Amino acid sequence: MKVVGLTGGIATGKSAVTAMLRDLGANIVDADELAREIVQPGREAWQEIVEAFGSKILHRDKTIDREKLRRIVFKDAKARKSLESITHPRIRSLAQERMQKLAAAGAEMVIYEAPLLFENQVHLWLGPVILVASDAATQKQRLRKRDGLGEEEIRQHLNAQMPLDEKRKLADFIIENVGDLNQLKRQVEEVWKKITK
Repeated sequence: MKVVGLTGGIATGKSAVTAMLRDLGANIVDADELAREIVQPGREAWQEIVEAFGSKILHRDKTIDREKLRRIVFKDAKARKSLESITHPRIRSLAQERMQKLAAAGAEMVIYEAPLLFENQVHLWLGPVILVASDAATQKQRLRKRDGLGEEEIRQHLNAQMPLDEKRKLADFIIENVGDLNQLKRQVEEVWKKITK
């Protein structure tokens, strides 16, 4: 089974591209969805996160307040590394499990969507890789509008990821998300044709 990578910078429109690929019939394994799954109350990762960060990061219903946790780890690189050491191995393992299930069901191709694909060296065991990109001004504007972040928080979020220019050098296909949804859809359909040939 062919495993295609899908990644992008923060606020470049990965989710929109993923939805379009799903509509085209792609099998998607989404690292963000897996990340939410592994931190459900009572799960191993949840317990380790609560031990590491304290119960102050929990909502009343014991689910993790992702926003609160995100603010902590984006201010502190050591805290971010600690969180990643708890979550990343589990996400990887669950992703492989899901891919094996799809392969067993006869899937010929799966798209693995992960924001930190290059940062975590995942691109070394799959290919080709599709990158969703946009210019920095568009990214900042989306982060301001979507997440209500201030300048300092935007800087921290952007600095926490590999620069988009570096990602561009590693990608096999680049989808530039700077126009409207129709332009984005045309690019997605073009890439889909190429990877399914």
